[in-house]
Amino acid sequence: MSGTPKIFENVTPDSIPWETLFASPEPILLKGLVKDWPLVNKGRQSFQAMKAELTRFYDQKPILYFRGGPNMGGCFSYNEDMSGFNYDGVNDKLTNVLDLIEACQGQEEHDYFYMNSLVVDQSFPGMRDENDLVFNHPVFETSPFVAKIWIGTESRALAHYDIPQNLACCVMGKRRFTLFPPNQIKNIYPGPWGMTPGGQPVTMADIKNPDHERFPGLEEALANAVVVDMEPGDAVYYPSLWWHEVDALSTFNVMVNYWWVNAPRFMGNPTDLLMHGILSLRDRSPAEKQAWREFFEYYVFGDAEHPRQHLPEVVHGVLAPMDDQKSRRLRNMVKQGLNI
Repeated sequence: MSGTPKIFENVTPDSIPWETLFASPEPILLKGLVKDWPLVNKGRQSFQAMKAELTRFYDQKPILYFRGGPNMGGCFSYNEDMSGFNYDGVNDKLTNVLDLIEACQGQEEHDYFYMNSLVVDQSFPGMRDENDLVFNHPVFETSPFVAKIWIGTESRALAHYDIPQNLACCVMGKRRFTLFPPNQIKNIYPGPWGMTPGGQPVTMADIKNPDHERFPGLEEALANAVVVDMEPGDAVYYPSLWWHEVDALSTFNVMVNYWWVNAPRFMGNPTDLLMHGILSLRDRSPAEKQAWREFFEYYVFGDAEHPRQHLPEVVHGVLAPMDDQKSRRLRNMVKQGLNI
């Protein structure tokens, strides 16, 4: 693998250069961003100190966690014939799961536990009063963020993408992000849409032990990868749609991340467009698909001003800058077209 991230030093939770992050086309490591969080300091002390701190904020409601046996090696993925997964989902109290994890500490062979994407304000009310970032940029007025927490033993989340932009803070344990730019999707070998470990397609290739005969494009993907190694207190920012494989490397790991979509809600989810494209375009003839490629370039991916600049404003219609009212009319048009 090659590629190291940009590194920002001496950034504090109230001095994050948001404009620079938003403009960056690639990941940025913010070294020591949250090193002074009380939660990070508890993690430096011991497992028991972190366990007590998490329990102090925990709302006592059951949470969903994932458990896999020793043979899965911490890689939460599919079973061998892809008829299901190599782990089980269980609902229980966080305190009981932490007891199970504590029993694994110091054992060379043990089960693996993973609690992912828990909303901090719901499961740990009050935690952000003492451990948080300052979101002092106008974009967050229209694109609110959500803070989530990830807790578990050693784990490996296979390479996948997210639509939101992400700022991930390593709270306890060492963590590695292996990131691939969106243009490497053809070399990532995504898995199925209908059944996924975490909601998004994940790579079917093993980037740790690459099989270049089965996945020849993986060599190019790895050559374009950015590897970010994180210590407790570090944070990494990466843009929307960057593929990322995440390794939690210690026997106990905690991460807090912040997600936000830098677009108004009325714009909807681009995945819907992708699914509609598969439905209506993918299986047409090559000549038709090439023609539609030109239409998309003209109306969607090109300069938004160009298709309307020769028209009177009164007839701009769907070509005009989008807003909430226009989006509602356009959604109705799309719904009518789908209702066949």
